[in-house]
Amino acid sequence: MPPAQRGSTAWEAKVEPEHEVIVSVTEEGMARLDRVVADLRAAGLVVREVLGPLGMVTGSVRAGTAATLPDVPGVLDVEYARSYQLPPENGPRERR
Repeated sequence: MPPAQRGSTAWEAKVEPEHEVIVSVTEEGMARLDRVVADLRAAGLVVREVLGPLGMVTGSVRAGTAATLPDVPGVLDVEYARSYQLPPENGPRERR
Protein backbone atom coordinates (compact mmCIF):
# COMPACT_ATOMS: atom_id res chain seq x y z
CA MET A 1 0.00 0.00 0.00
CA PRO A 2 1.43 3.45 -0.88
CA PRO A 3 2.44 5.62 2.12
CA ALA A 4 -0.24 8.25 1.37
CA GLN A 5 -3.01 5.67 1.75
CA ARG A 6 -1.65 3.84 4.78
CA GLY A 7 -3.84 4.34 7.87
CA SER A 8 -6.21 6.87 6.31
CA THR A 9 -9.34 6.92 4.26
CA ALA A 10 -10.09 9.14 1.29
CA TRP A 11 -12.53 11.36 3.21
CA GLU A 12 -9.98 12.08 5.97
CA ALA A 13 -7.67 13.78 3.49
CA LYS A 14 -10.41 16.22 2.46
CA VAL A 15 -11.58 17.33 5.93
CA GLU A 16 -10.50 20.88 6.78
CA PRO A 17 -9.64 21.71 10.38
CA GLU A 18 -12.14 23.80 12.35
CA HIS A 19 -11.20 27.04 14.07
CA GLU A 20 -12.92 28.72 17.00
CA VAL A 21 -13.77 32.32 16.15
CA ILE A 22 -15.25 35.40 17.79
CA VAL A 23 -17.32 37.62 15.51
CA SER A 24 -17.89 41.28 16.44
CA VAL A 25 -21.07 42.86 15.10
CA THR A 26 -21.49 46.50 14.02
CA GLU A 27 -23.92 48.80 15.83
CA GLU A 28 -26.25 48.59 12.83
CA GLY A 29 -25.90 44.81 12.88
CA MET A 30 -26.90 44.67 16.54
CA ALA A 31 -30.30 46.15 15.60
CA ARG A 32 -30.87 43.10 13.35
CA LEU A 33 -28.78 40.53 15.21
CA ASP A 34 -31.04 37.59 14.35
CA ARG A 35 -30.50 38.27 10.64
CA VAL A 36 -26.72 38.64 11.07
CA VAL A 37 -26.56 35.33 12.98
CA ALA A 38 -28.63 33.61 10.26
CA ASP A 39 -26.29 35.00 7.58
CA LEU A 40 -23.24 33.83 9.56
CA ARG A 41 -24.72 30.34 9.75
CA ALA A 42 -25.38 30.41 6.01
CA ALA A 43 -21.72 31.41 5.49
CA GLY A 44 -20.58 28.31 7.40
CA LEU A 45 -20.30 29.40 11.04
CA VAL A 46 -21.42 26.80 13.58
CA VAL A 47 -22.75 29.18 16.23
CA ARG A 48 -21.88 28.32 19.81
CA GLU A 49 -23.14 31.42 21.62
CA VAL A 50 -24.75 34.75 20.78
CA LEU A 51 -23.73 37.50 23.20
CA GLY A 52 -26.32 40.08 22.16
CA PRO A 53 -25.57 42.86 24.67
CA LEU A 54 -21.87 42.67 23.73
CA GLY A 55 -22.47 42.43 19.99
CA MET A 56 -20.49 39.21 19.70
CA VAL A 57 -21.07 35.75 18.30
CA THR A 58 -18.81 32.78 19.05
CA GLY A 59 -18.53 29.55 17.12
CA SER A 60 -16.41 27.40 14.88
CA VAL A 61 -15.76 27.45 11.17
CA ARG A 62 -13.75 25.42 8.69
CA ALA A 63 -10.44 26.99 7.74
CA GLY A 64 -11.41 27.64 4.13
CA THR A 65 -14.65 29.35 5.14
CA ALA A 66 -13.25 31.72 7.80
CA ALA A 67 -12.15 34.27 5.20
CA THR A 68 -15.75 34.79 4.02
CA LEU A 69 -17.20 35.77 7.42
CA PRO A 70 -16.05 39.44 7.31
CA ASP A 71 -18.10 39.84 4.11
CA VAL A 72 -21.37 39.11 5.96
CA PRO A 73 -23.38 42.35 6.29
CA GLY A 74 -23.29 43.59 9.88
CA VAL A 75 -19.94 41.98 10.74
CA LEU A 76 -17.30 44.34 12.10
CA ASP A 77 -14.44 41.90 12.76
CA VAL A 78 -13.58 38.19 12.99
CA GLU A 79 -10.86 36.96 15.34
CA TYR A 80 -9.54 33.49 16.00
CA ALA A 81 -10.30 32.51 19.59
CA ARG A 82 -7.35 31.80 21.85
CA SER A 83 -7.26 29.60 24.88
CA TYR A 84 -5.00 29.65 27.88
CA GLN A 85 -4.46 27.09 30.60
CA LEU A 86 -2.77 27.58 33.93
CA PRO A 87 -0.80 24.71 35.46
CA PRO A 88 -2.53 22.75 38.23
CA GLU A 89 -2.35 24.36 41.66
CA ASN A 90 -0.26 21.52 43.09
CA GLY A 91 1.60 20.79 39.88
CA PRO A 92 5.25 21.45 39.02
CA ARG A 93 6.24 25.08 38.80
CA GLU A 94 8.80 26.73 36.60
CA ARG A 95 11.73 28.28 38.45
CA ARG A 96 12.89 31.71 37.48
